[in-house]
Amino acid sequence: MNMKKTNKLLALALLAGVLAPVFQSCTGKSPKKETAEVAEEAIAKEIEEYAYPLPSTFEVTNMLNSIEASYIIDIANDPTKAESYFEENSKAVNLGIYTVDLAYATTYNQKPEIQSYFTACEKLIRDLDFTSAFDENLPDQIEENLDNKDKLVEIVTAMFQNAYSYLNKQGRTEMSYLVLTGSVVEGLYLTTHISENTFQNPKIIEAILFQKTAIADMEKMMEPYKDSETVKDAYAAVQSINAIYAMEEGTTAMSETQIKQLTETVTSIRAAYVQ
Repeated sequence: MNMKKTNKLLALALLAGVLAPVFQSCTGKSPKKETAEVAEEAIAKEIEEYAYPLPSTFEVTNMLNSIEASYIIDIANDPTKAESYFEENSKAVNLGIYTVDLAYATTYNQKPEIQSYFTACEKLIRDLDFTSAFDENLPDQIEENLDNKDKLVEIVTAMFQNAYSYLNKQGRTEMSYLVLTGSVVEGLYLTTHISENTFQNPKIIEAILFQKTAIADMEKMMEPYKDSETVKDAYAAVQSINAIYAMEEGTTAMSETQIKQLTETVTSIRAAYVQ
């Protein structure tokens, strides 16, 4: 959710909060109190309906950074490939992939890669026709804050959230799910490929498990669209990932077999997306 939207919602919430004590001094519900309650309910509904449903991508990339895993330049999708995606579905999925790659580069303060991945994201956003969801000064903001990691994280996070919110408000929910699918696949791909000894590193396992609940929730969100031509392949991909997580349901660990299967599955799904 962008800052203008956030400020608007906060202003409405504050107004409702200020008026509430006045209405409480009356017996029963006055028309004004009912109006305030309706406003509060509308705010809550809008926040729930359009809020970005996954943990911040930076939570995953920061976990990788915290285990002192080095930045691997060629692990992410080649940003120049953004020019080679022609189908709308492919553009949406790869936008999700590139947003994670952008977060990865930002987390490790890789300035040339930050610019390259932002350019790739910008290209696909323009192709998918939702540039109006973003501040026209966004490229300048990225450029001006390359030396300010905290601010850059804030800008990039808002970009993710705005994309999801805008697509849903425009009735393009299925497209938003493709973007989310790309992001969860890339998040898991980075996590399972950041080290050659994934299973022996408990911190990497922790990062993999951190993503489990959100991906399970995502499958439930996508379920009503599972037979859609647009979403069905992405839904099947998310299902296959969740099936591997469920092999050890109820535990706080993962078996070596699970890790191997998850790595192979995510690698195969991603390869089909980024080719």
